[in-house]
Amino acid sequence: MLTLLLFANLSIALAQKKERNLKVKNEVKWFTDARFGMFIHWTPLGAVNQEIGWSWGRELAAADYQKMCKEWNPTKFDADEWVRIAKNAGMKYIVFVPKHHDGFSLWDTKATDFNIMNTPYAQDVCKQLSEACEKQGIIFCTYYSIADLHQNEWSKMCWVEDTVFEPVKGGMDAYLEFVKKQCAELIQKYHTKNFWFDGFWHSEWYDNPKYRKELSDYLKSLDANIIMSRLQMPSKPVGGQWDDGWDFEKNVGDYHSREDHGGKEWENLYYKGPWEFCSSVAYPNYSYNSNMKFKTAKELIQTMVKIAGRNGNYLLDMAPRPDGSVDDTQKRLFSEIGDWMKTYGETIYQTEGGPYLPLKGDFVSTRKNNKIYLHLLSGQTSITLPAFDNKILSAKIFQTAAKVKFKKENGKFIFAVPANYKNENDLIIELTIKGAAADIALME
Repeated sequence: MLTLLLFANLSIALAQKKERNLKVKNEVKWFTDARFGMFIHWTPLGAVNQEIGWSWGRELAAADYQKMCKEWNPTKFDADEWVRIAKNAGMKYIVFVPKHHDGFSLWDTKATDFNIMNTPYAQDVCKQLSEACEKQGIIFCTYYSIADLHQNEWSKMCWVEDTVFEPVKGGMDAYLEFVKKQCAELIQKYHTKNFWFDGFWHSEWYDNPKYRKELSDYLKSLDANIIMSRLQMPSKPVGGQWDDGWDFEKNVGDYHSREDHGGKEWENLYYKGPWEFCSSVAYPNYSYNSNMKFKTAKELIQTMVKIAGRNGNYLLDMAPRPDGSVDDTQKRLFSEIGDWMKTYGETIYQTEGGPYLPLKGDFVSTRKNNKIYLHLLSGQTSITLPAFDNKILSAKIFQTAAKVKFKKENGKFIFAVPANYKNENDLIIELTIKGAAADIALME
């Protein structure tokens, strides 16, 4: 995963005025409406507590890594159960990792023999998952690593801050054809709707924009509605750091993407366009490790709310065991999130961020139609916010009849939470206004 460097041109400063969210393209609308998705990293390496891709040539010799892949037999894998966990959690799409940096492909690919069909298991994982998603009404999406240790015969995965890279076997032109062939399979055979690209920092890729443009154009020619992100970086690393997002409107792709780096830098951001934040229930682990330390359901729910209030999607990772089963702790966490979403999902799904910009991480707002939802995350009993011109027709605690008293004073709204109303995760004030909430300019 990458180290974070913030770029001012990708977010709006909190002091800016009269800014509005960008209009979302038709093909991206399902994505922004969904707001919540499941990431899935799955590997046999969890049997020895090693991370997918990155342990190749480091903690494990390349030959030992490949041996574990070739001998894999995940007899407890149940695609329907995985998708059911996501659906019950309130997730609307799944981003499955069918090929990480190691190059081991979890589908019946014709581009390489290093795939799941040449193992004792010998079953097409992508086929099972895509069919389970279709059956349960979940949108199937795929991660895809541009970097490929096996195909290029690299000794180990390069770091983003490396200045010397092992060469791409056969040159980038030939390798791009390999990438195109695999991506075409994922579109044509499994109907992926979104590519979450990774491993794009090799110099032969980022030094030449023609490759990412050619790949993007090719994929769009196969499916005009396919969306994608993370095909390029805006610049080479500065002081060993990269930016996770980029101005996709001037480059290739359909939405911004940021990764969790364990800090709170993202809490100072607000994107006007579509974007997504990825993390794990046990960050920094994305693939299974028996020593994983899990976040609480409250932490995960509040992160989702904070991301939605910043106009973004939350992509939360599940890490199945090597045998295909999912441990009880992860099941419980996703179930608890799902219970919350059943009651409060209306304030997340199909919303956009604003009109209020985030305040110090303990307050965000979301909106849709003629509703504005004020999310109070730290037990506030009152909140003072800039006034907008639209008339407030009603103010109440969400999903109750409890009215919220408010007044307008010196260009500010002052809202008072009724006594005895508390919510451990997120106390939500629902405002019904005259006019469209989306038309209100962003305010600090």
